[in-house]
Amino acid sequence: MGILRITVDHTVRITATSARVHALVRGTSTFSADLTGKKSALVREIVADLSGRGVGEDHIEVTGVRLGTREGKLLASQSIEISLVVSADPAHLPEVLGALSDRPGVSVEHLEWVYDEFEASIPATAQAMTMARRKADAVAAAAGQQVSGIANASDSWSMPGPRPVMAQAEMAYAAAPRAAREAVDLGLELNATTELCVHLSVDFELAS
Repeated sequence: MGILRITVDHTVRITATSARVHALVRGTSTFSADLTGKKSALVREIVADLSGRGVGEDHIEVTGVRLGTREGKLLASQSIEISLVVSADPAHLPEVLGALSDRPGVSVEHLEWVYDEFEASIPATAQAMTMARRKADAVAAAAGQQVSGIANASDSWSMPGPRPVMAQAEMAYAAAPRAAREAVDLGLELNATTELCVHLSVDFELAS
């Protein structure tokens, strides 16, 4: 009777479940009285457009508003920046990018891919346990013993931190005018993958 400790590090690639599109609405005018109202109306227009494309208002956030004024010798100018974040699944992502990037004064800053690492860790940990048992059986047999059970097991997982990426549609289509609010078509599915690393430690019980 004894204990055989086996550790396994198992890495898999997982696919993003959704994306957060970070956009910026900008405006500058020497006629400052109406600028904020116009840009606020543009945001409402964007929300209405996306809602009609299956992206509800609960998936659209206004994360910041920045106002600025500059005085000159002859005139004063006002600027406004409104930060938007739109959450979309891969199926709606082309529609979202098209609706945002084709509007004057609106720029798509970057994409933030979202992963469900907990759900992905479940099958990955099960695979790691299968690997650990195979190794334990081989090591136990080499020692003239056999695995009779598990005394203890623990697992953990990790993945790289979120890394914003430039919106592919903005880079690929910046110089190519398109009809207003046309869905972005890159000829391939918009999605991303990353690595999920599972660490598993198992104490196997041995019997002669």
